[in-house]
Amino acid sequence: MLCCLGITMTVVRHDRSAHMSATIRLLRNLRDLIGKKKTIILDGKTLDIASIVAVARHGVEPTIGTGLTKRLEVSVDTLADIITQKCVIYGVNTGFGGSADARTDDLIDLQTHLLQFIQSGIITSADKDPVSNSDRESSHIMPLSWVRAAITARVNQNLRGHSAIRPCVLKSLIDLLHNDTTPLIPLRGTISASGDLMPMAYIAGAIMGNPDVFVQVGKGAEARVMPSSEALKMSDLSASGLGPKEGLGLINGTAPSVAVASLALYDTQQLALLSQILTAFASECLSGNVEWALPFIHETRPHTGQIEVASNIRRFLKGSRFVVGLDGQEKEKSKDGLCQDRYSVRTAPQWIGPYLEDLLQAQRQLEVELNSTSDNPLVDTSRQDDGSSGKVYSGGNFQATVVTSAMEKALLAIQMIGRMLWSQVTEMINPATNNGLEANLNASAEVNFTMKGIDINMSAYMSELAALTHPVSAHVMSAEMHNQGINSLALLSARRTMEAVDLLAHMSACHIYVSCQAIEIRANHVRFISDIHAKIEAFIASGEFGKLGLNGLQSEALCVSLISTIQSSWSLTNSNTWQERLLSGIEAGMSSVNDFVATHNPNCSVSMVMTFKKQFQSIMSSTAKAIFHADPAILSEEVAPRLGMGTAQLYIWVRSKLNISMNCGLQDDPLYNAQRGLPTVDKASIGSSVSIIYENLLKVGMLDMILEGSMQDKK
Repeated sequence: MLCCLGITMTVVRHDRSAHMSATIRLLRNLRDLIGKKKTIILDGKTLDIASIVAVARHGVEPTIGTGLTKRLEVSVDTLADIITQKCVIYGVNTGFGGSADARTDDLIDLQTHLLQFIQSGIITSADKDPVSNSDRESSHIMPLSWVRAAITARVNQNLRGHSAIRPCVLKSLIDLLHNDTTPLIPLRGTISASGDLMPMAYIAGAIMGNPDVFVQVGKGAEARVMPSSEALKMSDLSASGLGPKEGLGLINGTAPSVAVASLALYDTQQLALLSQILTAFASECLSGNVEWALPFIHETRPHTGQIEVASNIRRFLKGSRFVVGLDGQEKEKSKDGLCQDRYSVRTAPQWIGPYLEDLLQAQRQLEVELNSTSDNPLVDTSRQDDGSSGKVYSGGNFQATVVTSAMEKALLAIQMIGRMLWSQVTEMINPATNNGLEANLNASAEVNFTMKGIDINMSAYMSELAALTHPVSAHVMSAEMHNQGINSLALLSARRTMEAVDLLAHMSACHIYVSCQAIEIRANHVRFISDIHAKIEAFIASGEFGKLGLNGLQSEALCVSLISTIQSSWSLTNSNTWQERLLSGIEAGMSSVNDFVATHNPNCSVSMVMTFKKQFQSIMSSTAKAIFHADPAILSEEVAPRLGMGTAQLYIWVRSKLNISMNCGLQDDPLYNAQRGLPTVDKASIGSSVSIIYENLLKVGMLDMILEGSMQDKK
């Protein structure tokens, strides 16, 4: 306990790797579900995001837990008892929304009527027959993975026993999943006010066998779209009739919103963790001074997210030979360039950290919502004080603002991470900011503009991402006779977050591609300077400097000066190709030699200096050609051991698992080779290579592999 100005405060210790731990749990739980080490049993209490992803994207089939039938039947019986008392019950014997002043005794038809006016979205003929959509028009229906997620969430919420829905109705929903039958749902048309009425109305219509509600049966080339009535017959399933309130109980709730939000957050958590690995990678590419990641700095400003990011980056960089400062050592005071890294890497812990905290809160919000009752009215089956067996209450649990809140946290986090990655990538490509790498990361001896297109792409992606980030909740419109005067727009917010996730995945794929190119160029530079250093020292040992009339101490001094001049020239003359840098290095080196000789041996002849220059040129040229002309320029097996524990795994994944190699400009272009009658095998456009990274970026097991590798001790 701390006392300050008479106020007692409790110091709470937080898990310093809370976000990473939560993300790893998600990944491992999903892997176990896909691998059938775990099963998904819906009970209204324990559904998590990993299970939603498993059903939606990987075809894992959930089941309804045993022992829940009684809970559901009591809810149905309680409602039936209250109906016999001639009570007015919203949505059971009244109209809906702003028409709740209407009354009816046609309780069964009322539920069908509800679905009839809600099934009002747009689905085109091309949506129903995607094979014929050769023009690839934009879809007007939700991705089927979203629909499977929504079904799973809705069953789980209804199983809590507050909705007066019979077990057989919920089983009908599960039967759709088990028979790979997915309703087609309009993409637009819900404001997530009284829940997501319209999407769930199409799902309810499917289990009822509505001939004008369409479903897709199967996947891939075998997929068929047909009326739900036909699909039920084909699977030997009976159409489900709906009792009083069952239509309302199915459609009035947050299931579609929280389901899509769960998928979006799952991806966001991975990309947030990946962004920390990418920041470490960018630091290595830029040959940074990463003392900014040391614990002392972050303990003086102890925000948990900031502390975690710094700790993670240190872990990912552990063992790296491309950065300094990780153990507190400083760069050489005489080294050219910035003495500290630019903001995009140096302030990454402070930039990302607060949003990790937000994302953890968003995950908690969604997982609570997945296991909440979100429809209206609700049936309370507990015995009341007046002795009655239960009550029905009208409320507003369908208002999905908690999902909107979670998604707007995620959306802002995505935008902030994207802005950081954009800055890192542009700094690596730009010769003015990349600490000595060639312009556009050109690895060839000829003028090439290798990464210029990606530089433009990153700005395009970032502009679109920034445009998406305006809060959806700021655009609420009153609806439905002003009954829905405020509404959450939760599903729209989740959709926008999904778009943002996709843009961030685009940006992350570009970052990875650029980083792999940059680190190999950096490794070649390091090797070149190291080899030149060794050869000039050998030159001294051979007595060649003595031919300039210099004694041993003078020769050693000239060696130090010459190597320093070459390093400085190499670092500063990076606006074109390595070939031009080589010429600049030779000229700068000889200028240093001339100045030194003029000072220490003014009687040295021009012919002696020219002889030395030829030998020096030969050393520089042969060393450069051996390193920069080799094919491949440098083996990944040479680069990986010099990277940090985390970044090495990412680099190996690209170079060894995906078989994407360094890009050497025109000589790697398929068209350029085809025009010259050269082989085009293993030649690909830059876009094709980045696309491979993008396609594999969020696949199950990718991030697990990188993280597991980063936890091992580096030999």
